Amino acid sequence: MHIPVLLNTVIGYMKPRDRGTYLDATAGEGGHARAILEASGPAGYVVCSDADSTMLETAKKNLLEFGARTTFLHENYRDLDAIVRETGIGRFDGIILDLGFNSAQIGDALRGFSFSNDGPLDMRYDTSAGMTAEDVVNTYGQEKLAQIIHEYGEDRHARRIAKAIVAARKKARICSTAELASIVARVSGGGHGIHPATRTFQALRIAVNDELGNLKAFLEKAGDVLAVGGVLVIISFHSLEDRIVKQAFRQLALLTGPVFKILTRKPVLPGPEELRNNTRARSARLRALQRIAEEDHR
Repeated sequence: MHIPVLLNTVIGYMKPRDRGTYLDATAGEGGHARAILEASGPAGYVVCSDADSTMLETAKKNLLEFGARTTFLHENYRDLDAIVRETGIGRFDGIILDLGFNSAQIGDALRGFSFSNDGPLDMRYDTSAGMTAEDVVNTYGQEKLAQIIHEYGEDRHARRIAKAIVAARKKARICSTAELASIVARVSGGGHGIHPATRTFQALRIAVNDELGNLKAFLEKAGDVLAVGGVLVIISFHSLEDRIVKQAFRQLALLTGPVFKILTRKPVLPGPEELRNNTRARSARLRALQRIAEEDHR
């Protein structure tokens, strides 16, 4: 079972209340949504959205006991306008966005997120659309691959890895996670106790799912769908993500009024106990923003 990251901190900032309306835009297995539902009983309402239909079905089963207090939508969090349109909810009292991927996604070899078990190079959250990691690895030019691995994976061996990938695919199409991991390992040293292919796989996952583009699109709309008093909580796991969130929050807080207030001057990190119980939380960074007024259009 996936352990929700910074769960108590999320609830502490969001302060769910009875009859409040909330959005878990990355529902996963429903861990954060469950905590919000429990804290907002007996009549709080949570919209659970996820780009991964498999995770959404798991959340439905895990939250079955809450019945009509939940709605489930197969939507990418970037499409907030679609979520508003489908639910008829114009403003939420709280929104949670957890940008980490799920343990079940990593553990399923068929999803291609991990090289621990050999599987197809997919890496899509939404398996019904978009390019796969196999498409990217076998069709992108060497310079583009190097850019992705350097920028999203922050790997200093990016050029060497990209060159090795292009050389390997000339002999045969690269189709499996184990095959790609082997190519990367041959030309790159891991360091710091991680597998040499870890950063490349991270980079490809971010590129395949346009994770940074999704986040920017979400942040452009998030303030508009937050009710006065409502809180937006975002948990990121990558320095690039955290930087985007930090800059967007600052920009919103500078609006005249003021309309928005930053609740976390610095990102909130997991404590020692959580890190002992959940090693996946080690790179988590939480930031929170509250709408404190309507915009003055005078």
